[in-house]
Amino acid sequence: MTKLCAYCRADTTLTKEHVWPSCFLDRMGREYAHYSPRSGKVHGADYVVRDVCSECNNKRLTPLDSYFCELFNSQLSEPKGAQESVELKYDYDLLCRALLKISYNTARSAGSETEPFEPFIKYVLTGEDRPYGLSLVVELVSPSFVRHDNGSVEEVRPTMYRSARGELRTKHGTAVLVRVVAVFSFFFHILLTRHPQDRGAFQMATNEFLAEIDGTMLLDPTKDSVQLRSSAQDSLRSMLPLLHGKRDEYSNFFKRQANKTKKSS
Repeated sequence: MTKLCAYCRADTTLTKEHVWPSCFLDRMGREYAHYSPRSGKVHGADYVVRDVCSECNNKRLTPLDSYFCELFNSQLSEPKGAQESVELKYDYDLLCRALLKISYNTARSAGSETEPFEPFIKYVLTGEDRPYGLSLVVELVSPSFVRHDNGSVEEVRPTMYRSARGELRTKHGTAVLVRVVAVFSFFFHILLTRHPQDRGAFQMATNEFLAEIDGTMLLDPTKDSVQLRSSAQDSLRSMLPLLHGKRDEYSNFFKRQANKTKKSS
């Protein structure tokens, strides 16, 4: 069966595309671990999809990777403490397109739902004609506080990154696909309509999402900055269900990494 480029649909030679921008992985290091629902395994950070043509991979999508890495270097790379207020400056379309690219790559890699991305693929490639049915919500998550046996309390600031599927358990929650791209203290929630013709349900779902977590902010496409304050969500605890549920897989992954290091030394 012929395989087409996931972005331009060209029937041509396909290449390996990093799920996360390679420049971001260069900045972060590639020792992080991520769980893949498709394989049921934990793998390293440098994972790829193999369904993107060289034209899209090396030319059309490159500006989005560059923007994301510049944004990380300038504004996202410093984990924030409790009760902080931060001004996030952004280019709305470049930010949306970069986050959609990471989310779409992750969804394909994991074998997750991709249909709601379809109307936005041309927008990701060109930046033109942004379709209806996209809400971008940003959240400045709080650090975690860990109490030690001696009674002292340690503030643990967020230093993880993750691209994953979310879930909105509200009356209109099924009207949207929710994806989250989390980078340190900044959680970007992407809501994509499943029913473009039902604008009312999409708007209600967006409103319900904003009401769920105090401190989340809907980004305005007509502006270039937003003032954020720490939300009620604890960054570490938001990751714990996955880490606890797959702790054997994570443990085995790090044992394999340690064995590789020993053999190479």
